[in-house]
Amino acid sequence: MANLTVTSAHLVKGDDEHQLTLPAGVDISAGQAIRPDPSTGKWVLALATTAANVGDTHIALTTVKAGEALTGVKAPCVLDLGEALAALDYGAIVYLSDTAGTLADTAGTVSTQVGRVVPGWANVSPDKLLRVSLV
Repeated sequence: MANLTVTSAHLVKGDDEHQLTLPAGVDISAGQAIRPDPSTGKWVLALATTAANVGDTHIALTTVKAGEALTGVKAPCVLDLGEALAALDYGAIVYLSDTAGTLADTAGTVSTQVGRVVPGWANVSPDKLLRVSLV
């Protein structure tokens, strides 16, 4: 399993209905997988080690420190994750990793599909985007 290195996350397509803004319970970087902590109601990093960690997973849109407001998104939306998807083929599945907050090119302990790589045409050549399938 190879974890993906995500340095940015930009919403290309999506709507407000599938976004949630909460305070961050920990420092969080753009593009990390996050979920609401059931005891605090704040964002924490999601990971694929147990099914309990997988529920209601979102992707962070910005980098914040603990206590700051953060918006997370889930399906249906399309994200530009910079060059994180460059080595993957179109149609490849992106998974939640066993490493907290991280996306990967293969399934973690609990197989959780985050989305698929799709082409996006803004210029002469296509960009690789992530169509998020988290619901």
